[in-house]
Amino acid sequence: MNETISGSVALVTGGSRGIGRSISLALGSRGVKVAVNYISDQSAAEKVVSEIRAAGGEGDVFRADVANESDVAKMVSRVESELGPVDFLITSAGIGEPTPHVDFDMETFRKIMRVNVEGTVLPVMAVKDSMLSRGRGSIVCISSIAGLRSRPGMIAYSTSKAAVIGFVRNMAGALGPDVRVNGIAPGLIKTDMTLSMDAKVLAQMEDEAFVKRLGVPEDISGAALFLLSDDAGFISGQTFVVDGGRVTLP
Repeated sequence: MNETISGSVALVTGGSRGIGRSISLALGSRGVKVAVNYISDQSAAEKVVSEIRAAGGEGDVFRADVANESDVAKMVSRVESELGPVDFLITSAGIGEPTPHVDFDMETFRKIMRVNVEGTVLPVMAVKDSMLSRGRGSIVCISSIAGLRSRPGMIAYSTSKAAVIGFVRNMAGALGPDVRVNGIAPGLIKTDMTLSMDAKVLAQMEDEAFVKRLGVPEDISGAALFLLSDDAGFISGQTFVVDGGRVTLP
């Protein structure tokens, strides 16, 4: 990622933990002013900002429910007022719960779709007009390999992530050529969400990967930095699979 990004403004939803945290720190270390979004854990978000500032960067915390249109509008307005117009948007907020067909309930389905799909759509819609008016911008939406394969035990989550992939493709066509929109479909990444997983399941997933390991958040932040940068200027509408080889596209 070239040095010209220094001084740019990035909004990272779900930026207080896991993949979002790693992306926030990576951007901050490169001189980007980072708006770290969170919904409940303010202390975690403030810790991320403290790390950014300790490394010489600039940023602040911004609370919002990314699936609430009013919340998102207020958040973006505050980011623009305090840090400047958003040049980079990374949508990383998301949730997942088991939803096998035998225990399927629409309340859980709607909750997951609301956070994972609406929580991606609303921030993009909130920043796109400013990006278009300035003739530049780059957006990266975090999806999952679950959106590319069958996950019978997580029907709602898998469906929501497939929707994000479709949204990326359509918005790239709508916002080009000035604004690029891409996605990342991570495999299993070592975050707080994996702590409760069965050790045998984790070992099986490691074995399925060509690189014989699970991912770490830095694997995803590295891909995000590339997609946001001018080095990826000829890439839009794509979803990059970053999973160590567990899912391969034709």
